[in-house]
Amino acid sequence: MPNTSSNVILYATKEARYPVINVPTATASTTTLLITAASAGTIVTDILWRTADGAARTWDIIICATGSHATAENARVMVSIPASSGNNGSTAIASLASLVPSLFDIDLAGNRVIQLEAGQSIYLKNNATSAGYNYITCKARDY
Repeated sequence: MPNTSSNVILYATKEARYPVINVPTATASTTTLLITAASAGTIVTDILWRTADGAARTWDIIICATGSHATAENARVMVSIPASSGNNGSTAIASLASLVPSLFDIDLAGNRVIQLEAGQSIYLKNNATSAGYNYITCKARDY
């Protein structure tokens, strides 16, 4: 099938979604934010950070049941997002797939994916008060 991504064929996915959250300057440390929730099922191909924060910041990536389970014991990994990622023209946008490729499964077409079943979500928790805005985008497809 020309001009069709393998995820569309393999998972019979619907339209792509790119939910974005804005984490403003001075957002308190330990703030937990929902980046995406699966209704029936979702394939996440990446999470991207564009930040104006002048210092590198760490974030917990939490994958768990939607709701009250977004706690430290459900954190899968902590990532360090470089200062000014995707914001100053010289520091690349930060990509979860590049920072922690082992967090992703490999589908039959060789793509890195995180598969969320119905009722599962991905949350992000900042570990220090932000000193600049962060726009965080999730690249997802529902099926």
